[in-house]
Amino acid sequence: MADDTIGASYPATVPAALAETLEKLDLREGLLRELQCYPEEAGTILVETAEHLLHEGEREQGLRLLEALRDHPPTPEDAQYALIEIARDLRDQGRATESERMVEDLLRTGGLQPGPAGLLADLFEGDGDPVRALHCYNVAARELLAHPGESLAGASVYDIGPLVGRARLRGEAGLEPDGHDLVALEAAGRFWSERQGEAWPPPGAGA
Repeated sequence: MADDTIGASYPATVPAALAETLEKLDLREGLLRELQCYPEEAGTILVETAEHLLHEGEREQGLRLLEALRDHPPTPEDAQYALIEIARDLRDQGRATESERMVEDLLRTGGLQPGPAGLLADLFEGDGDPVRALHCYNVAARELLAHPGESLAGASVYDIGPLVGRARLRGEAGLEPDGHDLVALEAAGRFWSERQGEAWPPPGAGA
């Protein structure tokens, strides 16, 4: 059941056209209040709401929300997250060619944001596409790569996650590790040993 909020005040981070779509959809109770409490997280909240709708079988509503986010996003990054989720749904529906076209358009037009790039990197890696996965990890790690590797020494894998993925794929491609790879591998080794009591890489992880 949606809030009784037709004509209600959405935060300024929600574009008017997006708010209009929200008013037409029967969304979960409390969504407006959540948006008002966390206006800077509006895009994240709405993408997660759309994902929930898709997973719960409310595909039409979920896609309408994602399309509205793509066309009227709170931030450019939110538009890219929405587009990726639409493409993923198309693939799940057996429309792989359309899905691939959307993703290729996103990569080709440039302007890919680090967050969506990290999501694409995970998807490409899962699909066995290391070339595009590495490209996306490089984009996702763009801000980290702007700093010397030694300045990131001691960082947690949670803080330099894209560098860890980048280092892994660079290693699998036979590339000589650079300073950022060494920092990422050290962080991954520390993370593993703290939880498993073993050295990195774990047994059977490959050369």
